[in-house]
Amino acid sequence: MRGFVCLPLLCCLLAAVLAGCGQSTPTGQDAPPPAAETAAPDWDPAAVTADASGEPCFALAPEEFLRRYNTAWTGQGGDALPALEEWMDYGIGRAAYEGGTAGHQYLSLSDESNYAEPFLALCLTEDGRQVKEAVTGLSQKNYGEGTGDLFQTKTWCALQALLPGLDRAGFETLYRDLFADGTYTEAGWEVLPLRVFYQEGLACYATLQIGSCDQIHLRAADQALLDWWQSAGVEVIQGIPGMG
Repeated sequence: MRGFVCLPLLCCLLAAVLAGCGQSTPTGQDAPPPAAETAAPDWDPAAVTADASGEPCFALAPEEFLRRYNTAWTGQGGDALPALEEWMDYGIGRAAYEGGTAGHQYLSLSDESNYAEPFLALCLTEDGRQVKEAVTGLSQKNYGEGTGDLFQTKTWCALQALLPGLDRAGFETLYRDLFADGTYTEAGWEVLPLRVFYQEGLACYATLQIGSCDQIHLRAADQALLDWWQSAGVEVIQGIPGMG
């Protein structure tokens, strides 16, 4: 069990991750082919509810998210996700990534010394009982052969855990549309979604910012959050591309 990572180590880890990220061609262009199909999920979409503070979250425990993700991962090769206790624990706040919600954040890398590896992060309610958001990130500066494929696979498995029903062909459509015509936000500025696709309480969007990893967010959303995005000039599109 890792428990909480001390603050100096957290700063070093986060700095190393961000040092490998930067301005480049957006991830969605010339994406490598996705991995093989897996069996269809046997679970229902995660319903959206509210936490003790009234913030939207999924009615889904992190342990169930991991079970679903690892089931979707079967047949992809490589290692599935370990128990949450083995992830890097960033505590409560927004330290693990940019452009998402606040909560108890965790980040997973199979090899914590390899910051070119695409990461998967989870944001939980402060009591740790429910998932608020799943985020995948890809370093463009350290982009290496095969890492884009892993980024796609991690995103697709996370999406399957929350909103099953999108096959890999449909995911290719979504992946392309998430980053279409995307431009990078300046470092230090507030980063907003390029656009938001919304279905059954799940908001799916990409963010691009200089100095940060290219990211895909899978976030519980309510009408108030959708309205806020629209007031900030973000296009909100009903439905997930590629999903019937």
